[in-house]
Amino acid sequence: MTFIDRRTFLGGAGLAATAAVLGEGALRGARADKPVNFSGWVFKPDTVKDYVDFFNRKHGGQVKYDAVPWATYHPTMETRAMAGEVVDVMYCNSANRERWVDNGLIRALDDLPGMDELKKKMAPGNLEAARSRDGAKVVGLPYFTSIFILMYNEPMLQQAGIKAPAKTWDELMEHSAKLKRDKISDTPYLPNWNNSGSGTMPQFLSDCHSEGAGVFDAKNKVIVDQEPGAARAMERWQKAYKDGLVNPEVLTKTSSTDTHRLFWTGRYAYHTNHSYYLKTIAGEPENSKLAPKKARMAMYPGNGQTHMFTEWYTINAKTKVLEDAWKLARFLGGNLNGDWYVQRQWCLIAGLDNAYPEMYDNPEIIQSYDRWVDLKLLREQYKKGRPINAFKEPWFSEYDSKAIAVVHNIIRGTSTVPKGLKELATLQRSLA
Repeated sequence: MTFIDRRTFLGGAGLAATAAVLGEGALRGARADKPVNFSGWVFKPDTVKDYVDFFNRKHGGQVKYDAVPWATYHPTMETRAMAGEVVDVMYCNSANRERWVDNGLIRALDDLPGMDELKKKMAPGNLEAARSRDGAKVVGLPYFTSIFILMYNEPMLQQAGIKAPAKTWDELMEHSAKLKRDKISDTPYLPNWNNSGSGTMPQFLSDCHSEGAGVFDAKNKVIVDQEPGAARAMERWQKAYKDGLVNPEVLTKTSSTDTHRLFWTGRYAYHTNHSYYLKTIAGEPENSKLAPKKARMAMYPGNGQTHMFTEWYTINAKTKVLEDAWKLARFLGGNLNGDWYVQRQWCLIAGLDNAYPEMYDNPEIIQSYDRWVDLKLLREQYKKGRPINAFKEPWFSEYDSKAIAVVHNIIRGTSTVPKGLKELATLQRSLA
């Protein structure tokens, strides 16, 4: 993914001047007779269109929805903003959100009606993630939240005489070596080492956390070159690749979706990826040879800690239809409809988790999740989820993108582990 230079964007179209928070008077004065422009990256766009149509019918909206390809979404939205276009409500991922705050592209939400109630309902980790870097304001409503999990192919382990999934990384490597040696699987381990922002670096964070290693310090500086646990994780990755336990194709994939589709084939024993991908793997026989429930979830190896993140709905600071834009945002990322309509549907349709714990008391959600995952185990894994605050730094999106090549060089063995980890720390310092 390419990014517009931060300094260029800051100077473009006078966006920095829009950072001031609008008051309630501006909200009351918003004109309700103008359309609301809404954009998101491409993920089940027909489903999103259905939500928009429902909103327009039931809540008197005039929302116009536009889907933009994921790979170019954030630079596209920034280019459109620089050209003077106002998209009132926008998806924004965690790696880019704080930069949009600093650039004055999106506004704070604390002064808007109903926000205080939503804060009370959000899980503490998600609420903390929703706040700006200084902690003073909430700048997004949750689209979904996710956590990295370990998935395993139960029939394959049984075929190899392995009675239980790996609890440690050493066990996972031993199981993988046995499966390869016994010619049950050519490449038993499928990590999510793809080239997108949802792949290699969240996997890196998860494996470092599981080794008890900090990736960032309290000031959000990269410290992996000082963490023995990070070195252990990278040495394991390097060995898994060198020993042929991993399909090298994963390094060329451009999305986590593409990576998880490999697991559909049933040719792999272990897979690490976002929790929601287990839904198609274990719950959709039309796609996956591991459905129903032949693929299962286990607690993440090591200390069980793993990376957790949230993606966002945001409101343009230049919107001229604030009242209607906020109404749409509350419908999408809150509970405007009174039944968690959108949040609930994302759980049911795509297995996307959300930031409101009361959702998981819903019998319909419990029944649906039971078709593809142990919901109790998933909620236990969330208790070990570790969000990072570094994503709120203005340099993070560029760091996150450029770091992938550094980590891939470690995996391939073209860089030593100490050298590669030092390069990550140097890269972050060069951008800060």
